[in-house]
Amino acid sequence: MIKKMRLVGLISVFCVVLPSAAKAKDSEAVSTDDALEKIQIRGIRGSIVKSMNTKRYSDSILDAITAEEIGKFPDKNVAESLQRITGVSIKRVQGEGERIGVRGTAPSQNRTYLNNQSIASADWWISSQPNRGFNYTLLPSEIVSSLEVHKSPQADHDEGSLGGSINIKTHSPLETKDQMFIGSAQLQYSDVSREYDPQLSMFYNWINDEKTLGALFSVTRHERSLRRDGLESWGWLARNYNRDQQGNLRQTLDTNADLIGIWSPGGGGSAIFQQQRILSSAMMLLQFQPSLDWDIELNSLFSELSADNSNQNFLWQPSNVYARGGFISDYQLIDNTLASAQYSKVASNNITGIPFNTAMEAIWRQSKIDTSLVHLSIKHDVNYWHTQYQIGVTRASGGTSKDFTSQWSANTDFSVDLTEQKNIITDYQVDPLDASQWQISEVRQDSLESTDQEFFAQADFEWQLDQPLLQSIKFGGKYKVHQRDFIRYRSKNGGYDQLAADLGWRLSDFSSLFPGHFLKGIGSDDTLKAYAYADVDLLNEAYQHLPFIQGEEKPSSFDISEKSYAGYVKANFSGDAYRGNFGLRLVHTQQDAQAFQKTVETDSIFEEYQWSATDKSYTDFLPSINLVVDLTHDVVLRLSASKVMSRAEYHHLMPSTNYNVTKAQGAGGNPNLDPFRATNFDLGVEWYLDEASLFSIAAFHKDVKSFIDIKRYRENYENIDMVINRPVNGSGGSIYGVELNLQKEVYYGVGVIANYTFVQGERKDTLTGQNIDIPGNSDHTVNVTAYYENDWISSRLSYNFRTEFATGQGEEITDDYGQVDVNFSFLLNDNISFVIEGINLFDEINYTYERNEFAPVGIYRNGRRFYTGIRVNY
Repeated sequence: MIKKMRLVGLISVFCVVLPSAAKAKDSEAVSTDDALEKIQIRGIRGSIVKSMNTKRYSDSILDAITAEEIGKFPDKNVAESLQRITGVSIKRVQGEGERIGVRGTAPSQNRTYLNNQSIASADWWISSQPNRGFNYTLLPSEIVSSLEVHKSPQADHDEGSLGGSINIKTHSPLETKDQMFIGSAQLQYSDVSREYDPQLSMFYNWINDEKTLGALFSVTRHERSLRRDGLESWGWLARNYNRDQQGNLRQTLDTNADLIGIWSPGGGGSAIFQQQRILSSAMMLLQFQPSLDWDIELNSLFSELSADNSNQNFLWQPSNVYARGGFISDYQLIDNTLASAQYSKVASNNITGIPFNTAMEAIWRQSKIDTSLVHLSIKHDVNYWHTQYQIGVTRASGGTSKDFTSQWSANTDFSVDLTEQKNIITDYQVDPLDASQWQISEVRQDSLESTDQEFFAQADFEWQLDQPLLQSIKFGGKYKVHQRDFIRYRSKNGGYDQLAADLGWRLSDFSSLFPGHFLKGIGSDDTLKAYAYADVDLLNEAYQHLPFIQGEEKPSSFDISEKSYAGYVKANFSGDAYRGNFGLRLVHTQQDAQAFQKTVETDSIFEEYQWSATDKSYTDFLPSINLVVDLTHDVVLRLSASKVMSRAEYHHLMPSTNYNVTKAQGAGGNPNLDPFRATNFDLGVEWYLDEASLFSIAAFHKDVKSFIDIKRYRENYENIDMVINRPVNGSGGSIYGVELNLQKEVYYGVGVIANYTFVQGERKDTLTGQNIDIPGNSDHTVNVTAYYENDWISSRLSYNFRTEFATGQGEEITDDYGQVDVNFSFLLNDNISFVIEGINLFDEINYTYERNEFAPVGIYRNGRRFYTGIRVNY
């Protein structure tokens, strides 16, 4: 009986609208083969119909995207598919969607699951901070069957999401056609790197003759030669200055200085970032159904991203000028911001002993991250009971095993002009193109290791009541142990008075041709678009013979362990024109944050530290209710109310400090942070115009009890004044907004999908009373997709736009961004199709600034990408 009910639910998702009573009767007559045929709906229209039915028959507020066919998802990147959903926005890194936010919240406040269970995540960049948000660059889109964005929680859903949770669903072997094979081979072209790279994938499903055992395999290998050109600056801080007798400015800590709180940079440069990405993944799913009462599934996934990279940056470094006794002349202040300035040379006998004030920096790294998941699920039906037991482990690891740095320095007057929007104009007395004038001042070999792992065990029990009002009662519990650690190593002996002093290298000893078309579409004729460039292969060979001595950078290391115990009870109810659920989830969290604490004031980062631990525990009661009312046959009303929580970022909880010496900036932690807590209210109306058309409107309000604020401080490490961001428990506030969604089939195979999200956030600083930006909150987000398909062609043109948003780092703002993508698929015969895709067709620029537009942080060009290839299925 329970099995029949599950089959009814499955068929209802994939069939056109049917009355619920008729569905139950018809499903008993449908054979297994017929049901499988219904699942294999093809094309854009079929995907839309399935996604709409998933939304329509859900008992909570959710949106979904379904693959057009097995192994054929709308976008190459899963995060970029998610951005098509109302209320969802993405954070792009190197031109690719990396993390997602839901309804005006930051990526770290939204959880991602694979088949309803957590999947670990890691980062490769040496300066990356551990993030609770999932890194979607680790996930190939070919393994995805559908995506579900849950915007209102239910008691049996895992806690941890403030905005919403994303469930990535894969295919089940016994619900997929036997002996199905799908393979694709494509070639990618990136117009900044001007390189071609292969994209390969394969999918195969097998079912035994008895239809009781199935095995599904999927492997992918994606390569990408990435290049990002950019102008950047960092270390923005309110600094004080005194005027000397000549009218020059010198930085001071005096609070009675001549100029107080001038917003000014610590450094910047013209940067060329290059990376060779190789994403390799393998997925295996086994499913065993010895009888109608048992369903056993074993899911496993392994994904690895090789991410070796290099970065060369011609720097301007005011922080060195200040620290080494230099001064500013010919300056211009706009909106209390140091918009332009001439920076002086420094005295050769300054207190640091380093006779240079700026440098060209060349970095090359060996980087890699991976993630894995093993998940066992056992379902059993007996009489009126449905039970499910789950156990699994997920682990991600990696980072940068070798991070080599060479700095080539000079002592030169230089000027920086930030008065032009989206431009940084620099001028140096010592010619940036004369490699012989730039000498080695520092060599480094650093490394980073990080792991993220979770063990989970879960049991769920559902009792079918068959009552007119109360349909079922579900209860269960879950135990999780999550651990995140971070360790970084630094070379001890590469400074100007150590290894670098003995080398005597000049940049001309390692010269290489400067890459072409640098900063195309960025800046002006006065922008620095060429400089002496290093051959990192030659440098790497020379570095193999350097006797580096490494030590653990103790201020950066930490180990955080979280144990959570959750229990819940949930009641499902339904009537002739309504359905829904209500329940309570109880969660207790035990947090253990460990790190090194300084015991003696010393300049060394390798000694005089003691490993210490800070414990914290808290309990959350999370009630929720979801109500769905069928106002008419085609109009659905949804109401939801809930309490939610989201734990603080790992690097915010660390009782330590992580910093970058070159940039003279970093971040510290606070193990006493409270989680984000909020009360959510949702109201929505959905009008199903026909089987492929929908209009909906939804309103939401999140009353957030506590945010986490990031305060900026001036701190000294290794005799360097640094800008350090530290988190503190902040004031509460609210996030509210409206979502509009229209999916309209103009005529069969031709239609448009359009949505708009308006989000506002309100909160104030507890001390100043000033308004504070809420990280990740764009006021306006727009998505428009037009599609056309017939028997032999399938095409889609998509546009995504979001307005500016705060990143959560200081006062940093990412500017408005819009992107156009296109996709064509031509069916050559029943088994082979030809595919053409284009991403970022109009070559949009990413622009980030801090406080105002005279303080640019990054102006980056990632370029366009084009794909072409074939897809074969049998």
